[in-house]
Amino acid sequence: MELSRVSDVLSQYVRAHLYAISAIRKPSDIHLLWGPIHARTRFGIGAKNFSLYSLAAVPRETWPDYLINEPLKTRYAAFTSADARNLADDKTRFYEHCVRNGIRTAPILALITPLQTGRTAIPHIYSCERLSEILVPGEYFLKPMNGSHGKGTFSLRVDQGGLHWSGRTGSHQEFFDECVAILKHTNALILQPKLVNHQTIRDITHARGLSTIRVVTFRDADEVAVVAACLRIVVGNSEVDNFSHGESGNLVAGIDVANGKLITSIGSHSRSWPRMIDVPQHPGSHAPILGQTMPYWDDLITLVKKAHASAEGLRTVGWDVAITQDGPLIVEANWRYDIDILQVAYKKGFRQVIDRQLAQ
Repeated sequence: MELSRVSDVLSQYVRAHLYAISAIRKPSDIHLLWGPIHARTRFGIGAKNFSLYSLAAVPRETWPDYLINEPLKTRYAAFTSADARNLADDKTRFYEHCVRNGIRTAPILALITPLQTGRTAIPHIYSCERLSEILVPGEYFLKPMNGSHGKGTFSLRVDQGGLHWSGRTGSHQEFFDECVAILKHTNALILQPKLVNHQTIRDITHARGLSTIRVVTFRDADEVAVVAACLRIVVGNSEVDNFSHGESGNLVAGIDVANGKLITSIGSHSRSWPRMIDVPQHPGSHAPILGQTMPYWDDLITLVKKAHASAEGLRTVGWDVAITQDGPLIVEANWRYDIDILQVAYKKGFRQVIDRQLAQ
């Protein structure tokens, strides 16, 4: 192991132990002195996740209930066909699947790419001229074909003053040149109209960025069950709502799937290390979060169930759903979704939930 890696690991365990020690309040808490090491050796929960899941604040007997992302994704792969994995991973194929099956989804205006597959009805463009024909005045969102967790995404605004993106203003040619540079790292850029949250969510965030809902479903034969959901809440000027263990500065709120109410609201006190705290009010707008009900909730549940029923071979999916003024629509389907954000949002481990669903 490289020296820098050893130093990083040691630093993480020092931080985890300091967190554990700070949580000691009574003699029965003495086990926290070796809590991070115990969690790692017995349950595979590393130092960072020990803090992320606030294990020093929950009963020790619940620690085995907490799951780790990568082993769980390997487990999901065993229940998911190769074709189903490809459907979920291929953003354009999934979009066309939704269109064919009457499933509301985020529109794709074009793919900016030199590649011409010929198998899709989505326009493929690779010239400034074609791009200028599509980019009428308005707001857009672009993301790399192979992107995840909001990486590489950015917004674009077109008006009489030119094109505005990533803090820059330029011409169509300058923007196209920027796209060409980005295409050195991805096969295509997906061009979409910029989605805007329903006013209920905008009243909470006061943000330009889109806050989406992660909804997890399991399918058993023809039955689809919704087992968990959380709202990723944009804070500040962020263009994306990724939580990233609290490093992004955004929040996550657990949702009661029975009625769409926000039952928790959590963020990290620090961006450099997960120190989870309750955040009942949005730090920017000061609007209350707890108890708010997501609009169109019954429609959202119907939408994800319909989407999952349409996709053979997908046992479980983490749907990213946007709620707009006109209702919910699916942004992406993730068959290998992260479990950590749900465990943070619900303040509990999901092992029993997952085991029960996969045993059916």
